Amino acid sequence: MAALMVATLTVSAQDYNWAVGVRGGALSGLTAKKNLGGNAIEAGLSLGTHTINVEGTYQWQQPIITDGFNLYYGVGAYAGLYTFENTGYLHLGAEGVLGLEYKIPGAPIALSVDYRPTFNILGGFGHSNFYNFGLGVKFCF
Repeated sequence: MAALMVATLTVSAQDYNWAVGVRGGALSGLTAKKNLGGNAIEAGLSLGTHTINVEGTYQWQQPIITDGFNLYYGVGAYAGLYTFENTGYLHLGAEGVLGLEYKIPGAPIALSVDYRPTFNILGGFGHSNFYNFGLGVKFCF
């Protein structure tokens, strides 16, 4: 019985494999994250004022504070469409991420807060987003 309890606790303490959820912020949208045994990749579809982006980041993760908390940071890229006053153009850019995630023990839920600055490389530097703070909720499996 004791061995079964220890095995159950060990399984619940492990990181999740996949997570899907939503992120609210200056750029809000849907996210999907795949853990890679210490690191992760995350893809998303985000909407902002006059813009829609498809993005992806590679993230390094570091456990901090206590079980369930991870600091994550990474880099990636995005492509999107910007429209304003009947004009539209494609933009491409680089993205960074710095955040803190908490996986609730015993529940398939992870909460996060992060900063994701974006820098347009093509399509107008003026539409880069250096104030992209957000909150996220993900379902983990």
